[in-house]
Amino acid sequence: MPEENQEKDGRLGGMKPIMNEPTTKEGLFAYEKEKQEFFNKFYREKDWPYKRIFGKENKKYDCVVLIDGKWIKVEEKHRIKIWSDMAVELVQDTETNDPGWLYYTEADWILYGMGERIYLIEVRKLREFVEIYKDRFNIKISKKGWGITINLILSLSTIFDNQIGKRVK
Repeated sequence: MPEENQEKDGRLGGMKPIMNEPTTKEGLFAYEKEKQEFFNKFYREKDWPYKRIFGKENKKYDCVVLIDGKWIKVEEKHRIKIWSDMAVELVQDTETNDPGWLYYTEADWILYGMGERIYLIEVRKLREFVEIYKDRFNIKISKKGWGITINLILSLSTIFDNQIGKRVK
């Protein structure tokens, strides 16, 4: 079903699922691995050489891409559903109070995928914006995955209007 024809499911910005949502950590790992190939294909289409990062460094960013002679650090995110917003992780796990990816990533960019779409988000601009305006936006608590996660919900129009990011695919 084309993305444009999907019907809203009644949740904040939500759309019908692209696939069944993984409910276990193993399922989430499998989904992440599948989406690595999605991003690899994008890098090849753009003719951007890339290197995947493994081990402890992978917590800081997922890969580096070579653009105009400079290595850019990239964190990849992909949502299972098509949304009109972006979920920015503020707290990764409320039990341990671990910070979300907004605070711990050392990436220059977030590549944020939904369906076949990819949005390029500049991390520095996103952090600056959230620091100033986070109290103006909704918070969503997620109980899936690693624990209870706190996400700030920013509409894509907010991302575009404030020149934090753009659609690149």
